[in-house]
Amino acid sequence: MSLRANPFDLAGKVALITGSTMGIGLGVARVLAQAGAHVVISSRKPEDCARVAAELTNDGLSAEGRACHIGRMEDIAAISAHLKERRGGLDILVNNAVLSPWRSIDDTDETLFMKAMEVNMRGNWYLSVEATKLMKPRGGGSIVNISSVAALHPDKMLALYSTFKTAMIGMSRSFALEYGEFGIRVNTILPGLIDTKLAKAFEGEEMTKILEGTPLRRIGRPEEIGFAVLYLSSAAGAFTTGASLVIDGGASIASH
Repeated sequence: MSLRANPFDLAGKVALITGSTMGIGLGVARVLAQAGAHVVISSRKPEDCARVAAELTNDGLSAEGRACHIGRMEDIAAISAHLKERRGGLDILVNNAVLSPWRSIDDTDETLFMKAMEVNMRGNWYLSVEATKLMKPRGGGSIVNISSVAALHPDKMLALYSTFKTAMIGMSRSFALEYGEFGIRVNTILPGLIDTKLAKAFEGEEMTKILEGTPLRRIGRPEEIGFAVLYLSSAAGAFTTGASLVIDGGASIASH
């Protein structure tokens, strides 16, 4: 078996990353674009998508902005049609967009529950279904679901978030089983605390405690999640499907 000159090369590939105007999603988009992919920057606000796509383009990368609220079925249908018409299909989908309400279980009313489910479960599910339709004619593709270590070790006040992040693991495994014969691989990444807007909420003693409980003594960087997505989306990960990869600096093994 001969190896490619660069098994991480994504030249000619089209990648859609949801929730990619900031944080982990943006880090993933930049890494995939640097590997040669044309990246579709997606979030709810068109102006944010256009701004980030322009930033990447100005850096010599291939990108476009396309708004999509994954909680709306009509938006999912629209972005799927756009990818088919303008890009001829899709090679990589990264389900990163999330709704993460800070709420106790007792204070989680039905309206909030349904809103979170529409984004975190229904949206990811049906966008993935559309992705498989776009990937089949191209001989396969890669879907990467961004879950969280909260799927394994839930936190109080984040019950909805933890519940749906756990569901993403089951979704990945089921899709991997059903679509493997079409060359479509589906995997899950479970990040720990990453240097994003969310991490800014932890300050002083709380952050010190987190770092002391992390073997690598630091929080992660968005691009480090991007490198994992690159592996799972490239020829380097061609025999990897149905897997769940924890990327948390070792925090989960140290604290549980």
